[in-house]
Amino acid sequence: MERPAFSAAAWAAARRGRRTSKMSALNVFVNSTRVMMLTDSSLYLPDGTVVAFEPKAFLVDSWNGAISGRGDCAGITVALNLAERFGSFDEFIARSAPEIERRHRDGLAIAGPGQTTIEIHAVGWSERADRPRAFVLRSLIEHRAGEPAYVWLDHDEEDGCFYHSMSALELWRLHRQGAEPRVDFDAETFDPRRHGIPLMEAQRREIGDAAYCAQAAGRHLVGGAVWLTVVDREGARQGMIHEWPDAVGEPIQPAPFDDARWPRILPMDMGPAWNFDRFKRALDGGAIDPETFALDRVRLAVIEAQAPSSPGGLSRQQRRAAAVQLKKGRVDAA
Repeated sequence: MERPAFSAAAWAAARRGRRTSKMSALNVFVNSTRVMMLTDSSLYLPDGTVVAFEPKAFLVDSWNGAISGRGDCAGITVALNLAERFGSFDEFIARSAPEIERRHRDGLAIAGPGQTTIEIHAVGWSERADRPRAFVLRSLIEHRAGEPAYVWLDHDEEDGCFYHSMSALELWRLHRQGAEPRVDFDAETFDPRRHGIPLMEAQRREIGDAAYCAQAAGRHLVGGAVWLTVVDREGARQGMIHEWPDAVGEPIQPAPFDDARWPRILPMDMGPAWNFDRFKRALDGGAIDPETFALDRVRLAVIEAQAPSSPGGLSRQQRRAAAVQLKKGRVDAA
């Protein structure tokens, strides 16, 4: 008998023709002794309505590991049911992809409205390599057109750190908290509470990715709780390490970033002309793109020409330079 991966409420929604989706904040860190996976617990309908809060990572009974994923719930259910039919993690990774593809394509033919993209993550202890491993398999996604679909890809290619893209603004905020991936920690030094909870909070403040769920794009979709799954030589285990005050049927409303609480640290690679106040003024004034930190020099010149002359503002020389830059920008734009 195939076991369902989600509750009766979720399956009832699916049977009514409203496919349930999981825009998970899913992060994986693989080091020399263990793999750690962080997931949230919000389960919602295509319009972004939260219908349940449940764990999104599932331990596998027949081998030492776990399955999780994003997108259509049907994908993770297929993977979990298949996982139990293999005797080892290595065998599952070597042989399961064609069957996952076949079942997913068959399901697309009868799918109701809503999410149909799948992204499946498998973490486990590899007996063959005698170490933890982590893999991801995706159906075809438009913005990943250069990546093979329905193939298990190794997280080792990510230096053991897998996390979904975030804006430059959120990465900077993480850096101010000492929790920016690959800058303040790596797979070996990752701490689930010290680094993982701020990382999940940052992803909670981001909005939905239209490539995974078009109907829910523009909404906040990471909610419920932070669940930690750990796999090492001794086995797999999981538990909740943080909870948010979300409610079924209510929109997810992340708390704003507490700017005053954290050190006044500039983003990495800023030149000597910048200090915190100047950068923050430019960012708040729209001269710096929060997604990419691309600088609009014309807009910056306007902001700095209007800034008050004070210890926190510009000197007379800086104001004169800003006026020159503004004039130059107008000529360049003509």
